[in-house]
This record gives sequence, structure tokens and C-alpha cells, in this order.
Amino acid sequence: MTQSSAKNFYSLLFILLPLTFFWAETVQPTELPRLAVIGVTNATAEKELSNLLIAQGIAQLAAQELYDTGFFVPVEDNPEITARINELVSLSLHTDAEELDPDRLFSTGRELGCKSVATVKITQLRKSRSRVGFGPFSSAKVKVKIEVEVSLKNDESLLISARGTGSGTTRSKSFLFLVRKDKVNFDKTSVGRATQEAVREAVLNLTSILKE
Repeated sequence: MTQSSAKNFYSLLFILLPLTFFWAETVQPTELPRLAVIGVTNATAEKELSNLLIAQGIAQLAAQELYDTGFFVPVEDNPEITARINELVSLSLHTDAEELDPDRLFSTGRELGCKSVATVKITQLRKSRSRVGFGPFSSAKVKVKIEVEVSLKNDESLLISARGTGSGTTRSKSFLFLVRKDKVNFDKTSVGRATQEAVREAVLNLTSILKE
């Protein structure tokens, strides 16, 4: 590099460095809103879906799917906040879905440090029984279809909802969900996997609305 070129280079660097620092200080990535799933309601006749552990598990499924979209980040990992969310999910189980006030839910979310809140409604669980085989070697199978609706409320006063469905086949006397050590193992039963499928599809459909 010649003396003239070096002089020009350092002159340009002298001009660009302040601009670079200015850009770094002023152009920051947009902070993603914190979100919590604070309500799960069961609009079906299936009593097992009103089990608190299952409802909490479905809330966690929905929350993780929503975080995976990249639109939201988890609520603060705080035992008090976690306990409060579990309490809200428990209260929602004993409340009709139509009576859940989105504005009140959002106000509660603000108290938890959230800019967005979500709820899940289990809208449908269909079962159809059939027999496979003949005589003493026959067995009963049950086809199950589950539908859920995920609703989202944010600080822009928007309330959007989307539905998703999942299906599977299980034995007639099998448990719908497997619960071990106060945790629902959704991937261990056909109905559990169908629930995961329904929640994932509902969140995917919700994401499509958000992108619009």
C-alpha cells in the first residue's frame, strides 16, 4: 500500500467508524413479546380432558409450539409466576370458555410480565369403535379425533384464534393419556400424540394469520 493509499484508507476509516458505532447503538433487534398460556377449557363431554395435569400439559404443549414459531419468548422462569400460571389454568378448567374475558386475561398477563397471552379450548373429541378379527381373536379398536382451538391476545387489542385437529387409533380399554410422576407423556399414547398434532396444527394456522 502506497503512502497516498494508506492516507486515503485511514481517512475513510475515520469517517466510517463513527457511523458504525451510531448504527450499532440505534439499530437494535426488536424485542420479542413474552407470552404465557394461561387458560385451558374443555368443551367436550370427556371428563379426562378436565384433569388438571392434562390441562397443564396441554398448556405447556401450546406454549412450546408458540415459542418455536419465533414470534414469542417464554415468560420469566420464576417459581411464583409458574405457580400463578398453573393456578390460572386450574381456574379456567372450571369456567365456560365463552365466559373467559380476553381483556381480563390480558390484564392478568401484564401482571406476569407478558405482552401476549394465549388460551386453549378443546372443542371436540370424537370416538368411533370397531372390531378387528373374528371370534376369540377379535379386539376392539377406537378411532379418536381431537380438535383444539388456540386463541391469542396481545397489546394491540387483537384477539385471533385458529383450530387444529389430530387423530389416532387406540384400544378400547386403553388410557387416553399416560401420566407418570405428575407429568403427562403425550408421546406414549395414540390420543396423546393426536393432541400434540392438533395443538401443532392450530399454532401453525395461528402463525399464518400473524404473518398476514
